[in-house]
Amino acid sequence: MPSSDPVAGPRRPPLPVGNAALRWGLAALWIVDAALQLQPSMFTRSVAGNVIYNAALMYQPGWLERFLYSAASLEASHLHLLLLAIAAIQLSLGVGLLIPATVRPALVGSMAWALVVWVFGQGLGFMATGTAMIEFGAPGSAILYLTLAALLWPSTAPSVGAGAIGHDQTRWRSAWSAFWVLGALLHIPFRYPPGAVLAYNFQTAAQLQPPVLAHLDYQWARFAYAHGLGLSLALAVWELGLATAVWIPHLRRPAIIVGVISTIGFWVFGQALGGVLSGLSTDPNSAPVVLLMAFALRGPLSSSQDQRPRRAEHPALAAK
Repeated sequence: MPSSDPVAGPRRPPLPVGNAALRWGLAALWIVDAALQLQPSMFTRSVAGNVIYNAALMYQPGWLERFLYSAASLEASHLHLLLLAIAAIQLSLGVGLLIPATVRPALVGSMAWALVVWVFGQGLGFMATGTAMIEFGAPGSAILYLTLAALLWPSTAPSVGAGAIGHDQTRWRSAWSAFWVLGALLHIPFRYPPGAVLAYNFQTAAQLQPPVLAHLDYQWARFAYAHGLGLSLALAVWELGLATAVWIPHLRRPAIIVGVISTIGFWVFGQALGGVLSGLSTDPNSAPVVLLMAFALRGPLSSSQDQRPRRAEHPALAAK
């Protein structure tokens, strides 16, 4: 029964049991990101050109380049302090998500900080450049962190079991579909031919790979340049299929499985595992967040008590 203590006041709805694994996943991503900021190679001059100015200059439209370049110059001039501050913020967000009492402020902080990182650290995920594709990390890991944090916000509605995932699959399916529809739309060429964009992205990924994977990425780049339109069209149709099938009951599970396999493939070959082997990576890229969304779509993650309606207690029994 609700607390009647006038000092304590009304209790907040309990945090959903089913969201715990996903909260831990988001927490782990923030903690990994914090650790990546502290790599020795991040405290060298090369990080300014390879990481900070890269988001500001690489194929950005003029108005956005001017804005981001000013921010990048400020960041580069205080690089060491900036890296320590970023690591501290991201570590605090990760730890906050692991402690039940601080989950709500940590989710708010995750959304706010992810937006800052997406704009100033990732250049809006290169979405305005004409080179962005989800196979290579679009729309940017930070905006997906924001989306995940928003989806994890505990619901207070009794009909959905205080945010239990098993009772609110519509939001997760919508996020999944939106991601894959975006992937299909990004194959529409609006600045460069599709073959050139695919080849450029594979070559960029190859630069962050160990030799064996780099060789495969260069092979993919040559194939994409020669057959860009066909490959781009095939990927768009594939992604539209994944976006649609999740709404069809008997196709949902196969769609999730295929989506997971596709995401892992994109992560290895298109995203170079976020470049974590290069020593200059600031995050493991977007694929891990998509895998967390797929995990949420498996079905109810909450306990059996959360999944069935509770009986109203008899007043005489409740008083015992």
